[in-house]
Amino acid sequence: MSTILKKITRIIGKPDETRRTTDAAEGEVNIYKEWEQRGFTAPSPHLIKQAVVLRNGIPGATWVETGTYMGQTTELLSRHGSKVYSIEPEPTLYANAKQRFRSVSNVEILNGTSEDIFPTLVPTLTGAVSFWLDGHYSGDGTHKGPLDTPVEREMACIADNLRHMDKAVIMIDDIRLFNGQIHAYGNYPTLDDLVNWARANGLAWHIEQDIFIAKKT
Repeated sequence: MSTILKKITRIIGKPDETRRTTDAAEGEVNIYKEWEQRGFTAPSPHLIKQAVVLRNGIPGATWVETGTYMGQTTELLSRHGSKVYSIEPEPTLYANAKQRFRSVSNVEILNGTSEDIFPTLVPTLTGAVSFWLDGHYSGDGTHKGPLDTPVEREMACIADNLRHMDKAVIMIDDIRLFNGQIHAYGNYPTLDDLVNWARANGLAWHIEQDIFIAKKT
């Protein structure tokens, strides 16, 4: 295993050996090298993003993830959070995730859109809560609703319930798409919208590795 991968592994923990082979690990290194050749521009490799998510998340918190997809981030959060709610609307991805996490006691995979699930789930959350919002439409095999991203509705629901949470961290992936200038992502909120939302709710915010991070401390 390369020095680069060893450093990343120390941050996020030992990979799931039932899924990761030596070839796959070296594949991560090749992805890192390609990222370096791009001048470390977004998007970042998956392992880099995972390290950012863990470092900014609240230790031992309840996690809410939108967009389970293949479950890589879900698996990571299950090792660091007290409870993980992961929302996946696409039927095949949901079924695969249910099977994968059937024996993981602190993971609950929810089938539906965040627009439908958040109004029921989020008001029940108290204490320390970390959100990973990555439910944007991302091509064939993923769910596409009326909008390419449900993040505005997710943000509104979180804002309505922040008072119930002692601490909260809200992380929104793929922030490079939130600029209002890319036609394909025209219904995404802008970065200004996210900043104004954070300020209106008294949240400190910053951007790291293509992730918008807002914190209530």
